[in-house]
Amino acid sequence: MEIPPGAEALEVVRLAHRPADPWGPITGGTPVALWTGAEAAEALSLVEDLPPGDPARCFVPTWGIRAHDAELNHLYDVIPCFSCNWVLLTGPAVPERLDRSHAFDGQSPAAQALLSLFRACEEIPAVVPAGRMSAGPQPVLELPGTAGLHLRPWEPHDAPALIRAGLDPDIRHWNRTDRFTLAEAGKRIARYGRRWETEKAAAWAVAPAVGGEAVGLIGLADLDLRGGSGEIMYWLLPDGRGSGVMAEAVSAVTRWAFENLGLHRLRITHSVSNPASCRVAVKSGYPLEGTMRGALLHADGWHDEHLHARLRTD
Repeated sequence: MEIPPGAEALEVVRLAHRPADPWGPITGGTPVALWTGAEAAEALSLVEDLPPGDPARCFVPTWGIRAHDAELNHLYDVIPCFSCNWVLLTGPAVPERLDRSHAFDGQSPAAQALLSLFRACEEIPAVVPAGRMSAGPQPVLELPGTAGLHLRPWEPHDAPALIRAGLDPDIRHWNRTDRFTLAEAGKRIARYGRRWETEKAAAWAVAPAVGGEAVGLIGLADLDLRGGSGEIMYWLLPDGRGSGVMAEAVSAVTRWAFENLGLHRLRITHSVSNPASCRVAVKSGYPLEGTMRGALLHADGWHDEHLHARLRTD
């Protein structure tokens, strides 16, 4: 398809409705990109290279190009429809000798490359905007159904709890927790704080509300704010087991992650040989979605893992 010369800037427009006058200039729609230089030249070359094809004549385009010269004077519009494989050329700089419409082969390399350029202009918005999580301090989450426990950020005096967790055979087996010296435990606690500030993860201590060392950990790992997902992980020292606190803790973190942070999906994974974690997940409202075969290497070999998940809309 031959197009007029002189275009220096291409304004890409996302069209929401069929044009009232398909032979007129682009009206309405949402500008989503401005192509100049090599990017503009590539797009115009692809338009010119669209090979002939058989149109369906529905003409419900979703993209349009407004072409401008170096002074940003409007030259012409290119309006392709990738449903019926028809492209229109309209505007003040289009001479009468040029064809103003062209049926093209929608499966041709040129058509597919042009469509890819359009689609790349429309970014999917972040589910959770950057900065929302770190805008304030990590919250304390209350656990009203437990005997005097709550969730709070880890503090330096919790270092002995991390050391005990690294020595506990159950925690080490199911969570692959490191062994810590006192100095290393302090560094890990400081890292928890930095990962909150950089929006990489969140870790809470399960601890007495009246003060005292942590008896467990619950956190959001593998956190993807842009994609709106994360994974809940947890462990309890022997002093905290058997009280039902972890199901309460999972529920509290879930409410915060959905209602305050704005995530869309949370998951819990655990070895199929760990029924205690399975009970916590189900009791907290995380149904079993399936089994991931050979998903995690433990000290005794590869384990299948259960996958539990919840959506904010559940």
